[in-house]
Amino acid sequence: MSEEKDMSRRKFLKSGILAAGALAVGTSIFHTQVAEAAQLPEGEHCAPPSFPYPYVQLDPEKAKLDGYAGYGKSKCSYGAFEAVIGQLREKIGYPYTHVPTQVLGWGGTGGGGWGTLCGALIGAATAINYTMPKSDADKVVSELFGWYCDHPFPEFMPEAGKALEYEGPIEKSVAKSPLCHVSVSVWCDASGLKAESKARSERCARVTADVAAKTVELLNQFHSKNFKAVYKNEVVDDCMICHGKGHSLENTRGMMDCEQCHTDVDPNNLVDHIKKSWDLL
Repeated sequence: MSEEKDMSRRKFLKSGILAAGALAVGTSIFHTQVAEAAQLPEGEHCAPPSFPYPYVQLDPEKAKLDGYAGYGKSKCSYGAFEAVIGQLREKIGYPYTHVPTQVLGWGGTGGGGWGTLCGALIGAATAINYTMPKSDADKVVSELFGWYCDHPFPEFMPEAGKALEYEGPIEKSVAKSPLCHVSVSVWCDASGLKAESKARSERCARVTADVAAKTVELLNQFHSKNFKAVYKNEVVDDCMICHGKGHSLENTRGMMDCEQCHTDVDPNNLVDHIKKSWDLL
């Protein structure tokens, strides 16, 4: 009889412990859901937020540090995106609390390792478009890309002992292109270092910091009505006189520097180039 009582007592205690555990988990989930729901405006628990999302002035220096740290977590695209969206999440809350910044991880290394558009620009441009309509975003993104092409990277340097992969100064270079593979290759030529070196990875982390800070500067200017597009590439303008929309050849699009890839064209002897384009040579 005593053994039966002990068995019953054990079953009771075991059931009580399991029930208490289930209650604790359920309560935790409930509080999490309540906290998330508190971020939603009343009556909009199921409706998507209106677009574009709200904006407040951000800190470029914080964006620089966050972009650098973000590169360490999930490379350049995520780093630049999180540097902007993270601040907006802290300052505004909803709807930025529902933006999963990890989705920009794919943009690292120019998009899945393809070396196309610099990942920092992918993340930055996406963040820009969250805060304004496409018609405005196109202008701000274009200005950011133009700045990137002409800026001597990297400018940012972490405090001593806090570098991600490489301490000290790093050789600067001007990419003259928004493309990852061009930006990296130009830097490798300037520095004499390898594309897979720790120094190159550190360089890209610092580029991410610079891009994040510049993005916040442009966003602050735009949302305070002080933005003015200043980037201009006269080489591209000259080429588009024939190759651009509505002109005689109309066989290309874009705003990247033409001479960097079209090395067969002598800018001082465009007559021969024109003749060749028209099969007159």
